Amino acid sequence: MRTILYYAASVIMFLIVLVILTIIVYHLKNRRKEKKYQNQKKKWEHYLFKYLAEEINVEEAALKLNSNYFYLYDFIKPYLKNLKGDDFEKIKQLVKENGMNKFFLEKLEQGRKEEKIKAAVFLGKVEEKKALPLLEIYLDSDNKDLQTVSIWAIADIGEQRLFFKILKIVLKESRFTFEILTEILIRFGRDICGEIETFLKENFYQENKLEVILGVPEYQALSLFFDIFGYYRYHPGVQLMEPVLIPEYNNEVLIHIFKSLVKMEYPVDKDLSVFLSHDDWVVRSQTARYIGVINADGYLEELQVLINDSNWWVRYYSAWAILKTGNIDVLKDIIKSEKKGKEMSEYVLAQNNI
Repeated sequence: MRTILYYAASVIMFLIVLVILTIIVYHLKNRRKEKKYQNQKKKWEHYLFKYLAEEINVEEAALKLNSNYFYLYDFIKPYLKNLKGDDFEKIKQLVKENGMNKFFLEKLEQGRKEEKIKAAVFLGKVEEKKALPLLEIYLDSDNKDLQTVSIWAIADIGEQRLFFKILKIVLKESRFTFEILTEILIRFGRDICGEIETFLKENFYQENKLEVILGVPEYQALSLFFDIFGYYRYHPGVQLMEPVLIPEYNNEVLIHIFKSLVKMEYPVDKDLSVFLSHDDWVVRSQTARYIGVINADGYLEELQVLINDSNWWVRYYSAWAILKTGNIDVLKDIIKSEKKGKEMSEYVLAQNNI
C-alpha cells in the first residue's frame, strides 16, 4: 500500500514540476517574442512616420515594412483604426505595396480558422474589394466567429450590394445588440441611406412586406433604419418618418424617430403636444428635448407641467427646452416663487452657468 502511495505521490510531483516548467518556458518564450516585437516596432515606427511625413516614398517604406506579416498586422492595426483622410489612404497604399494584402488574401482562402479571422479583419480595414467573394461565402459559415468578422469586413469595405443580405442575418442573430446592429450598418457609408429610402418606399409605404422580407417585427426594422437616417443627418428620411409619427404607433419607433430628429435638428409639421402627454416617459423626454433643439414655439404651458413629471429625464429636458426656447424668465420665476419644479429649474440654470 505504501509503495502505491509513494508511486502516486511521485507521479503527482512529477506532473506538478512539469506544469511549472511548461509555464516558465511559455512565459520566457512570450517575453522573448514581445521583446523582439517591441524592437521591430521601433524600427517600423521610424520609417512609417517618415513615410507619412513624405520624407520617403511608398516603395522605400514598403521595403522597410515587409518582414513577418502577422507581427506587422499587430503594428499597423491601430493606424488603420484611427487614421483618417490622406494618412489612411497612405497606409492603404503602403500595405498593398509591401504585399500584405496579397498575403492575407491567401490566408483568407487557405489559412487556419484563426488566420482567416485575422485576414478578414485586416482586409476589411484596408477596404480590399478582392476579398468580397470569399467574405460573401463566409456569411453562410457555421463558424460564428468567421461569419461575424466577415460581416464587419464587408461593412467596412462598404459593399452595398450585400447590405440587405447582411441585414437579414444580423437582425435574426440574438448575439447582436441594437447598438452593434447600428454600428455595423452605418459602416456601409452614407450612400446606404438612399438604398434604405428606396427599400422602404417599395416594401413599407406602398405594400407593407417588412416582416416577410426581413423576418423580424416591423418596429425593429424601422427603428434601425431611422437610426441610420439620424446618424447621417439624412433629411430626405424625415418624409419617411413623418407618416408613422403618431401617438398610437409603436413606442420604440417613436423614440428612435425623435432621437434622429434631434440629431438632424430638423422641424416637422406636427403637433407635438400629444407626444408630451404620451404614456411612455422616454417619448415625453425625447419630445421635450426635440422642442428645445429646434426652438419650437407654442409648448411652454405643457413644458411647465412636465417640470413636475415623475421621471427625472422628463423634468430635465422640459426645463432645458424652456431655457432653449428663450423662456429663461419662466425658470427664474419658478425659482423665485418657489413653485413646483424649482429644484430642476435651478439645476438647469446652473448647468448652463446662468
